[in-house]
Amino acid sequence: LDFELEMAFFVGGPSNELGTPIKMDDAEKRIFGVVLMNDWSARDIQKWEYAPLGPFLGKSVGTTISPWVVPLEALLSYRCKPSYWPQDPSPLPYLRHEKEFSFDIPLTVSIVDSNTARQSVISQSNSRFLYWSMKQQLVSHSSNGCNMRSGDLL
Repeated sequence: LDFELEMAFFVGGPSNELGTPIKMDDAEKRIFGVVLMNDWSARDIQKWEYAPLGPFLGKSVGTTISPWVVPLEALLSYRCKPSYWPQDPSPLPYLRHEKEFSFDIPLTVSIVDSNTARQSVISQSNSRFLYWSMKQQLVSHSSNGCNMRSGDLL
């Protein structure tokens, strides 16, 4: 199995009507809170099915999230300029936003040896390195008219 260091967010607020995309100006109001997430992958299956189908069954092993949700409001004091600002290449006009929407959140992955209880750090990053902001992800996902409901996880 493969694991990844990922952040995800829960959508909050009233649903947008089916067929009506969420506008960038409204996106921040629709982000409830953030979790750590891992979508477990079976690399052997993924490799076999990748050409020509793409990663279907290999990516459907399971998804786990942290046992807590950090409300967006609690993260506002960690808002920072993203490492990629301005974005290059520039996003399509409907995905652009002027207000900084990255967060300085250090992220670490460790593995604990079950025999010795020794912890080994295998990956470190920071959420400010995300190229696409949560607002951009939400607006993009709804751009084809997909209605986003409270509790949806992106």
